[in-house]
Amino acid sequence: MSEGVDIFHALKDLDIPYEKQEHKAIFSEEDSKDVVITLKGTDVKNLFVKDKNKNYGLVSMDLHKRADLKKIAEQFGFARLSFCNPDELKQYLNITPGSVTPLCIMFDTERKVKILYDQNFEGKKVIIHPLRNTASISISFEDLKRFTEHFGHTWQLGDVYKND
Repeated sequence: MSEGVDIFHALKDLDIPYEKQEHKAIFSEEDSKDVVITLKGTDVKNLFVKDKNKNYGLVSMDLHKRADLKKIAEQFGFARLSFCNPDELKQYLNITPGSVTPLCIMFDTERKVKILYDQNFEGKKVIIHPLRNTASISISFEDLKRFTEHFGHTWQLGDVYKND
């Protein structure tokens, strides 16, 4: 978890209800196959990406689908994308690999990171990490958007999937 930050206190202050489940550490989609999440909602994976011009983006999407980086780059208005390294994760989102969550946008006080949410989240609950990969929480997508806006960020909805 990001040192000194109680995300549950932040959620309470914003009057955002959530359900929480503790579990073993999940570092990847592969790890998630060994964990049974009983929370209601869409399991989310988050991609922290950049282009050669040092434009940064956070993409939140369905864990079980494949990202289309070309589509994502077009929607952000970025050049060809690559994944950020652990140092960039720490610098911009104050988080370590495996714990990325849309909630860590609260640490991007300079608003360098653009946010793209899966358009299929509308009207649903999402299951995300609460700044650590040893728990998951379920919150409404409406509340996640409100959390994002509270910390001064805009967001966009997009189609982020490969058409298989």
